[in-house]
Amino acid sequence: MSDHPERWRRPLRNQTTPRKWRHRATPHRAPAGRTRKVLLTLLVVGVFGAMASFGTYAAFSSTTSNSGNSFASGTVTLSDNDSGAAMLSLSNAKPGDSSASCITVTYGGSLSANVKLYGSTTGSLGSYLTLTVTQGTGAVGFGPTCSGFTPDGSGSQIYNGTLSNFSSNYTNFSTGLSLTNASASTTWTNGNARVYKFQVTLINDNNAQGLSGTASFTWEAQNT
Repeated sequence: MSDHPERWRRPLRNQTTPRKWRHRATPHRAPAGRTRKVLLTLLVVGVFGAMASFGTYAAFSSTTSNSGNSFASGTVTLSDNDSGAAMLSLSNAKPGDSSASCITVTYGGSLSANVKLYGSTTGSLGSYLTLTVTQGTGAVGFGPTCSGFTPDGSGSQIYNGTLSNFSSNYTNFSTGLSLTNASASTTWTNGNARVYKFQVTLINDNNAQGLSGTASFTWEAQNT
């Protein structure tokens, strides 16, 4: 016989009645070790950030500066008094006919410069035209009268030859005819001016009949 009364016995389940199970979802929890590592990392980053901020604001500082700097370029300026008109003209010319004109060239740049003269021609008459270029001074208006023109005492004639040879020999600044100011210096400065008298003459050569041509003369300055 049992030592326990019947009333303390646990009744048996009916074996024919199935037991009902209810599935309970277990919430996912991060491992405690990983959580502690994340918190420790955040703590370290915060500490170093605070230290960096503290170091920035606590540093000694001093500056010095230089202001008011300014810059400006110089100028090279060359002009003449021709007002866009041509210096020389021959029409229906015969041997011995000539055309002359004076022109004043002035340097107005802030930089010192060298000035050269060169030219170009078209046509075939240039080989039968004698060209002379004479330099001088004076308050001379542009044109054929050349009133007030005073040639230099020595070396006033800077070219004497055919027009075609002038344009062949003096083609650009590098090969151009070097010019001097009134002080006989190749270095021109602001206010320097020179007067040039050009003259072309048709030579006595029967081969010049019926020919024509044009010419252009250029003064160019480049700073030294």
